[in-house]
Amino acid sequence: MSVVGHLLGGLRRAIGRVFLWFLVFGLIGAGIVEVVALVETHSTPTTLTHIIAAAMGLVLGYAAGLTVLVSEVIRFLVEAIHEAEKTVGDDLGNIGGIAGGVAQAIEKHL
Repeated sequence: MSVVGHLLGGLRRAIGRVFLWFLVFGLIGAGIVEVVALVETHSTPTTLTHIIAAAMGLVLGYAAGLTVLVSEVIRFLVEAIHEAEKTVGDDLGNIGGIAGGVAQAIEKHL
């Protein structure tokens, strides 16, 4: 896989996971605030409760999204290091073969 293809694939996966976890934890946070307000007041939550629930959902979603983003960056770096290691190992193997061939050609001419 080319470097650009690897970058775009990792970027697409990372963006999808960040948005997914942002939405999941945002909904969980807002839902918890709404349920606690409903249980505590024993009546319909007010507009202020909805605003606070939305703010809590955004904060929790943001925290979850950043956490997933950091983990995706670390995962990408580990994959890139493994791919670079494999590529360099293959190239060094080829260089050894080429150097051996050059040495043998020089020996034939001497």
